[in-house]
Amino acid sequence: MNRITRCALVAAAFLAVAPLPAYAASAPPAAAPATDTITFAQYRDWRMHFIEQRQTQIAAELAEKDLSAARRTSLERQKAYYDYFAAMPAAERDRRFRDRFDQIDTNHDGIIDQAERTAWHEKQRAYYERSNYHRDTADDLPRH
Repeated sequence: MNRITRCALVAAAFLAVAPLPAYAASAPPAAAPATDTITFAQYRDWRMHFIEQRQTQIAAELAEKDLSAARRTSLERQKAYYDYFAAMPAAERDRRFRDRFDQIDTNHDGIIDQAERTAWHEKQRAYYERSNYHRDTADDLPRH
């Protein structure tokens, strides 16, 4: 799975974190809670769930017998990253998650709204497309 595909999956999962709306029958729409926002607790819980999912997916792929050496190396690097986060003390992990949350929450109101998620997604897409471009073009350079 290439980086762009992984980013798209991460973004899709991230966008799906917000709970579905639950409106009371008598409540006017303006009084309904915003459903397209994410609190830090929701973000932290999503990140932990995502780490667990990736660890499971990576372990399953590493169990395959016919992996290329490059793919196995890539998966082992990813496994080390997710294992590192899973084993990290909760306070340190939360501090790191809070740092990222604060980068996404650009108006620093304690919630990530749809506009902030969209802006973060675009920023990440640009970063990973640029990274892939540089890596892909570096592969095309002659080696001496």
